[in-house]
Amino acid sequence: MLEIERKFLMSDYPSGLELLHEVKIEQGYLSVDPEVRLHKATDIHTGKTDFRLTVKSNGDLSRTEIKTDVKESFYYDAIELLGVDMIQKDFKEYKLGDWVLEVCHVDPGTPNEFFYAEIEFPTETDAKNFVPPEYLGKEITFNEDYKMKNYWKRTRM
Repeated sequence: MLEIERKFLMSDYPSGLELLHEVKIEQGYLSVDPEVRLHKATDIHTGKTDFRLTVKSNGDLSRTEIKTDVKESFYYDAIELLGVDMIQKDFKEYKLGDWVLEVCHVDPGTPNEFFYAEIEFPTETDAKNFVPPEYLGKEITFNEDYKMKNYWKRTRM
């Protein structure tokens, strides 16, 4: 599946937007080239937990993304092999006009913590035509430092 998204560096969660969803995420990488990510997501309100393996191609605005659910036992066996702490994310989705704004607080309470936001689009034209509100902050779509696989390399490897 083709993923088309723009990414922004924020200073906090936005205010005044309708909150749609809240999730606690653990994320780690089995490989950074190619990008192979493990992901555990627990819904704050229902407690439902999903475990996923994701493979992503290289790219910035657009890239191929393949996701598949995995068993809980696979997830824990794989992270045991990694032998490092997973990235922690507090993830919230907000309604932003016709779009969904996804905001992550990465590694909260640590010296490395930061906030970033993503908006996924159905087409590159939609993505390019989107005019971000000022509170989204600096655009980092094309900044390699803010790719999560590179954050993983800097903080975990």
